[in-house]
Amino acid sequence: MLYLGEGSVRVEEIIASMRDARSKVEYTLVWGRDKDSLQDDSFHDYIHNALEHMRRVVMEWRGSMMFGGLFKKEGDPIADILGGKSKEFYKAFDDLCKGRIGLICTGDRYSSPFILFNDPSSYVAALANTSSKEILYGYGLMEAWRADPRIHDLNGKGIDAFTLLFSSSIAFMLTLYINAGLAKAREVSRIFDPNDALASNLKEWAEYTSKGVWPGSHENQRKAMVALRGYLNAWFDFLKDSSWLEIHHTLHHGKVIERDQSFLDTATTEISETSRAIILDNASSIFSAEEMERRDRLRREKQLEWTLLRIALGILYPREKRRIREVWEREKRRVNWRYLEDTYYEEIWDLIRLHLAGEDIYSSVEEKDARTLGRWHFIFNKKAERPREKVIELESMDIDRIFERKNRLLAMLTWEGIGLPADARWHDVVARFRKIMIKYHPDRVEVTGVNLEEAHRVTKVAIDIFRELEIIHDLHPEIFGVATLQTEQES
Repeated sequence: MLYLGEGSVRVEEIIASMRDARSKVEYTLVWGRDKDSLQDDSFHDYIHNALEHMRRVVMEWRGSMMFGGLFKKEGDPIADILGGKSKEFYKAFDDLCKGRIGLICTGDRYSSPFILFNDPSSYVAALANTSSKEILYGYGLMEAWRADPRIHDLNGKGIDAFTLLFSSSIAFMLTLYINAGLAKAREVSRIFDPNDALASNLKEWAEYTSKGVWPGSHENQRKAMVALRGYLNAWFDFLKDSSWLEIHHTLHHGKVIERDQSFLDTATTEISETSRAIILDNASSIFSAEEMERRDRLRREKQLEWTLLRIALGILYPREKRRIREVWEREKRRVNWRYLEDTYYEEIWDLIRLHLAGEDIYSSVEEKDARTLGRWHFIFNKKAERPREKVIELESMDIDRIFERKNRLLAMLTWEGIGLPADARWHDVVARFRKIMIKYHPDRVEVTGVNLEEAHRVTKVAIDIFRELEIIHDLHPEIFGVATLQTEQES
């Protein structure tokens, strides 16, 4: 049994620790075939993508098998390091990809990233057990890598932290798995991780754990609970000021996992925004060198707090969502969870917020049925009842008049004094309406601080405009996205 870690941890100590953990903590299978363990499928896509990345890299190197031997290609760094054992490494890698080697998470995901932790220089992060054909990781470590917001650059291509850290660690563990030794494992790992990001990451978590600021701790989860309550208020400001997040994480994606990720980003906006605001553009002419240094130090501290908080949310959210689902499926009959998750996902955030605030979620769930669901969703997606008189009026208009009406309504749908242009697409209309409602909806005045009378006035005007544009879009969808009618252009 070999491990990824530091210091002089004895094998007997590891085995004793694992034996103690076995009686307290279930071993959870995250990859491979079931071996009487609990299963957590939420890591599957992350692990699959990381292994596919490794396969693309490895296929450029590995030799071809002929007559039972391995013919090395030119420039195969794994064969250069492992020599004849590279054949065993490639076979173990293939077995892992096919699920013949299982990946097990164990340990306490809420108190430590490690399977065994004595001090910052004596810990175990992962184990390779050839006899049982499995590799074990600290559950908290995998959670942290999955939630880590930092972007790493690998081979000139942006790649998320989980792929980089997992690829480096699994290369390390597979080398140990074939008994090639610790020195060789470090060399093989460095092929996928030339900057030693894995070693830095493990030392970082060891330091945090020793100081009691590991993101799974109760204090960080408490901060995460507070952040959950304000997620929606910060949503649009966050997207506006965070370009890479606007590209990668928005609530417009169809996959639930992307919605979840966007939620984690949104819930930590306030800390992130505070950090950005600490150092201003062209601030060097305003502040002294000492003040700039102080602000830079404060910014780094805020960024660290943001990282820890987001990881705490990454650990907290799946647990709380699972709790809400249990209550929902026990109490509800006509609206199943899958439909709720796909259609009314804002409701799930709201239920989690109530649960974390100590509210009675049983009564909240009881109040929600097919008629009352969609406190936010109805604003964005569901078509409301249209006044029959308005529908008849618009149907009676010729195309020129209705086009002119559309342009006038677009100009009235203002944000910060600016309306939409005549060539706005329907997607732009929905996005503008969504932005207005997030800020001005009367149900949110306690969060946004907007005057209640103003909130009622703005939302009434915006809803009336949007509903009329919605009718026009149903009648003539082709006139959205163009500034002039085709007939005008021809004449």
